Amino acid sequence: MSNSEASINWYQTFTPESHQRHNWYNAVAATYDRVRPKYSVQLLDRVVEVAKIPGNGKILEVGCGPGTATISLAQRGFSVVALEPSVEASEIARQQTAVYPHVEIINSNFEEWEPADRSFDAIIAATSWHWVAPADKHLKAASLLKAGGKLILLWNTGMQPPIDIFDNLAEVFERYLPTFATYKEPETQLSEVSTIARSAIDSGLFTDLHQEYRAIEVNYSIDDYLGLLTTYSPCIALSPADRSELLARLRIVLSQNDDRQIPLSYLAVFQIATKINH
Repeated sequence: MSNSEASINWYQTFTPESHQRHNWYNAVAATYDRVRPKYSVQLLDRVVEVAKIPGNGKILEVGCGPGTATISLAQRGFSVVALEPSVEASEIARQQTAVYPHVEIINSNFEEWEPADRSFDAIIAATSWHWVAPADKHLKAASLLKAGGKLILLWNTGMQPPIDIFDNLAEVFERYLPTFATYKEPETQLSEVSTIARSAIDSGLFTDLHQEYRAIEVNYSIDDYLGLLTTYSPCIALSPADRSELLARLRIVLSQNDDRQIPLSYLAVFQIATKINH
């Protein structure tokens, strides 16, 4: 399916129920940690600069996964409370941040977490804010932020091969994973995550939305690309039989590529909104 056909928003197609979030990524937590792209030093430096997070700042991270962004935040000396509903992912994050005494990993989702009297300079969600149930999430975020605190959304958009390789895979995707059967131009990818950020402004609790992005290109082996696909929610939602057949058929197509390296592109995006002080 070409980019001119109906586009499906990956971030809105499938959202697990609350009870599913605690084990959704358990089976792929280690693969997620290995193959999902990290957030670059340059990107996070720019986030800290624009958001003006103080050097001794306190950060709440929502949906930290296996610590994809947490480690970099810890290395900058911030005090981080990181929430992660997946038991396996939170354990990986805990192991990887064990050397940082100012990092606390909590196995919980944002909605259920009881913060007591804590407050934060910034709340960061790294490719996770769409997982938080929409009801009152901006209200809770604003209540946890200090005056002028920042809501920071980081995104690594879906990683895609170039259109010539994608077209060879489209028929397989269409059969097993139609969510992925549409090639997403960068403008579409940016629009999808921009919609999520604008909802913070629409809540009336945040203002001054600032957004920047960088186009990233990397090379993956066939094994790593197929592993990457297994970490995306629509693939996790497949039956084991359909998932195995999908990956086998994709491998056949990809193996016809002489290079055996799959060039992938995505956008690294950050969005910063400032709490309105009432």
